[in-house]
This record gives sequence, C-alpha cells and structure tokens, in this order.
Amino acid sequence: MIVSTFGFAGSPGSPSFVRIELRAERGVLFRISGIGNQAAKAASTRIRSALIACGHHWPGKAITVNIAPADLSRSSTAFDLPIALAILASCGIIPSASLKHIAAAGEMGLDGALRPWATSMFGSRETFSFELSDVGKIKILLAPTKLESWDSLLPLESFTHLSEIIAYLKSPDSTNHKRDLPDSFLTFTGEASPPISEVTFDNIIGEPTAKRMAVIAAAGRHDVLMQGAPGTGKTELAKCIHALLPDLSDKEYQKCKSIHSAAGLVLKSNENRPPWLSPHPSTNMQGLIGSWSTLKGRGAIPGAWSLADNGVLFLDEFAEFSRRTLEACRSPLESRNISLGRAAGSTSLPASALFIAAMNPCPCGRGNGTTGSCDCQKGEMRKYRRKISGPIADRIAIHLELGHEMHEHKGDISEVLAWDDAKNRVARVRKWMCHNHGKKKRMNGPALTKESEQLLNSCRSALKISHRGINHIHNVAMTAALVDNSSAIQVSHISEAGASRLFDRQSWMTTC
Repeated sequence: MIVSTFGFAGSPGSPSFVRIELRAERGVLFRISGIGNQAAKAASTRIRSALIACGHHWPGKAITVNIAPADLSRSSTAFDLPIALAILASCGIIPSASLKHIAAAGEMGLDGALRPWATSMFGSRETFSFELSDVGKIKILLAPTKLESWDSLLPLESFTHLSEIIAYLKSPDSTNHKRDLPDSFLTFTGEASPPISEVTFDNIIGEPTAKRMAVIAAAGRHDVLMQGAPGTGKTELAKCIHALLPDLSDKEYQKCKSIHSAAGLVLKSNENRPPWLSPHPSTNMQGLIGSWSTLKGRGAIPGAWSLADNGVLFLDEFAEFSRRTLEACRSPLESRNISLGRAAGSTSLPASALFIAAMNPCPCGRGNGTTGSCDCQKGEMRKYRRKISGPIADRIAIHLELGHEMHEHKGDISEVLAWDDAKNRVARVRKWMCHNHGKKKRMNGPALTKESEQLLNSCRSALKISHRGINHIHNVAMTAALVDNSSAIQVSHISEAGASRLFDRQSWMTTC
C-alpha cells in the first residue's frame, strides 16, 4: 500500500513543498531514501515513541519513505510529522484521502509533542517555490503553534501535539482539537527590548549635542558611532534611540518574528516594538552576519544583523570585536542586505537594522584628549583606533564624541530635548519618510539654501570627505531640518551634520 501526502521545508528565503510517499510491505526495516543526517535518520525512533504515546502501535511492516523532488537535500527533522501521518493512514487510523490536500511539517518529541524545527521560516508568499506539478492540490497547512503568526499563502492550522492532529483529521470540522501551549515549549531570545518607560534623556547628564543627534538618528534611521570614556552615557544613549523609534507595523513585526523563527528563536519583545540586539564583543563573523549550517537541509542561519532587522543592532565595545568581524559589516551597512553563498547553496538575508556602535577612546578607556589620566602610549592608541577602518567609518552617518558636555546649556538644541516632544518629532518625521522614500525624499524634502549649499560643497575640500560622506551630511542635515519642521536646510543644519563626522578628521587618530 502506498500513501502520499505533502510536506514543506527548505532554507530561509527559499522554502518549498515536498511530496512524501510511503510504502508498507512485509518486513521490519524502516528506510528513508536519501537521508544522510543523523537527526533525520532517527525519525523512526521519534515517530515510534510518539505513536505509542498517542495510544497506537507501530505497524509490524517494512516501511519505505521517499521524499520528492529527489534533488532536494533531505536532512530536516520537519519531515517527522508528514511521515507519521502517512504511517497512521497506512494503518487505517486516519483516512488516507484526508492527506491528499494537506502539507504538514514539524519535529516530534517522544511524547508526541510537536516542535518547531531548525529553520521554521518561509518568508513571504512570493518566495515560496512550487516545483511539484500537483502542488495545486494543497488546501491547508499543518504546523506547530509557533508558526501561527506566519504570513501564510494557504490556511494554516496550528497544533501542539500529534493526538490533536489525529482528532482533527478524523473530524476536520471540530474546533476542540487545540490545547494551551506550555511556556516551556518555546525558546526565547536571551535579550529583550529595553523597557520604554525606564529609558529617557533624564538618565544622561548633560550631552545636549549627543541628545540632539540621537533624535536625528532615530528620525532618519541614521547609523551612529559613539566614542567616549566609560560612564559617559553611550549605552544609555543607544537605548534612548531605540526608545524613540515608533512601533512597527503589523507586517514589519511579523517579518521580525519570522526571522527569529528561522534561528530557532521567538522574538521576546513588547508588542510591535522594534527588536534590540546587543551581541558580546566575542561574537564572530558568522554570529554577526549569519552562517550556513553544515547540515544542508537547514540552510542559512540568520545572524545578529538579520535578527535586528527593523530594530537596533548595538555593538558595545566596538573596537574589541575582531577585525574580520568588523569588516564584515561593510556590506550590510551599505546595501542593508546580506548575500550568503556557499557550496551548499546561496540565500539573501535582510539587514535593515539601525546600526549603533560604541567604543572607548583608547584601550584603558580613560583618555579623552584633555586630561593626563590615560596610561596608553600613542602607538597603543593608534593601533586601537585603526581597528575601525576608513571604509567602515565612512559608511556610518553620524560620529559622536561623548564626555565633553557635562552640563545642559540653553539655546536651540534644548528645544528638542523634552522626551515627549522628541518622540512626537521622530514619529512625525518617520511618517513623512514612509511616504517620501527613495528619490521622493530629495524631491519633496527641504531644499538647500544658497549658503548651506556653499558650505556643503566646501566640506569635501576642507575636510577631505568622500562622496559617500557628503551624501551622509546632506541626508543628516535634511533630517535635522525635518525634525525642526523647517522648510529649508539651513547653514546650522549642515554645520551640525558636518561636525558629527568625527572620524573624518585628521586629528582623531593622534589625539591622546
């Protein structure tokens, strides 16, 4: 007897449907064609125990399972569920006709519990692959509860246990098949977004210029590199920038949850808040930009850049990361996308996070250019700062130095430092930019005055700034004008944007 059903699996960005064919005959062997992964080979053990836990017996027959198309790597544990359903159908426990119109996926525990597998992410409906000729027969998807938020191209029924699916297939119209999901079933990220109520500018003493640039960075989603001695408020300022960001739309939030699912995680964040990722300096290149699993069926594993998509990626102690890891940031800083190519395949991962980095002025952390408390030699300081290469610094729009403004001062800057006012301004600018992205931003945004245009043109010759740096100055100045609700980009906006290019100065490398 041959039973056929569908499964779905694949790597992030390239999901696909597969056909599961099962033949039961005389004998005792259990075989899955083409399986080379030990975890997948152990499917028979998991399925046998799950069937017993549900009150059913393992059929006393030889079972052969074929997964099509044949060129698909078949090492995913997501095939546990469709194989188990095919076995149940071959024994007459569930009607075999019910399997012809469903696609199922999920790893099974020994107790029959359904668990998300390693890459429970399938992206959007546009990225799904339809290589099977009869894929049009699929009417519904069955999967673990974790995928309930997935933007499915077909109706998706979520379950937590094999017995629930058996009851559902015996009586599809029943609505009593679901059980509450225990908290221990899910694996959360080890880091949650900072509580918004606890983060305000009041936590930072002085630094009016840095606070002003934080508002501009949040409003325009400009990347930030901060330098300052320990305790000057770099980490707190990064949290303020995150707190200033408006909530994500439902579509953006579902995308974030989908990316976390691909890494085997659940987004631990307040509802619709942008994600916050702050990896340790010992994180390697693969942990930052993503990697390709040695198990071909698993495919790409998103790194910190992708996990922080639409949120904030904060790299504290930036200069303590390895040089190779830092240089890997070039591509996502420029293109907001990470393309991974390996012998096992290739894929593209999103990386549109707001990048914030913080570093000390020198290895000992006490040097600030004005005191004699620093114990570092000039050579040590130069070596430390040279870890931040020119191409990396040039790709970051705003460079700040903290620790020199220890008191608030009155003036135009203080007008935007009220926390509620700052949040309202950021929300207003973000809404404007959503409707004026790309070329529309320059066409519909504030224009340069004659004086500000002259100052912008002089920045390149006077400060030796690259074309990319000039573009950053223009964009930051435009955001500053939008924050101030100004109809034109004034000289003051160009001045503060140009002054925030700390790493473009010739003196910063030799300051002790």
